[in-house]
Amino acid sequence: MASGHLALLVGGIAAALLVVAVLAPRASGDPDGLERVAEDEGFADRASDAPFELLADYRVPGVEGETASTILAGAIGVVAVAAVTLLAARGLRARSARARDRTASPGPR
Repeated sequence: MASGHLALLVGGIAAALLVVAVLAPRASGDPDGLERVAEDEGFADRASDAPFELLADYRVPGVEGETASTILAGAIGVVAVAAVTLLAARGLRARSARARDRTASPGPR
C-alpha cells in the first residue's frame, strides 16, 4: 500500500474513532424507528431474539460505566468494519490481478 493511501486509511479510521468517542455518549436512549413502531402498534412482545449478540445494546461485557462501554463498542465496530473492508478490497484486488494476468498472457497455440 502506498504511503499516501496508508495515511488516508489511518486518518479515516482516526476520524471515525473520534466521531464515535464524541457522539456515542450522546446517542438517544429511545428505541429506534422499527422498535418504536412495534411498541406503538403492540406487537413488540412477539419479536424473537437474535440468534447471537456480539455487543448487546452496544455494551461491552466487563466494562464498567455505560459511557465507556458504549464508546468501546463503537470503536470495536469501527475497527471491525475497517478490517472487513480492507480484506474485501484485498481479495478484489487479487482477483482483478489474476483476471488481468489471464487476459494479458497468450493462450496455448
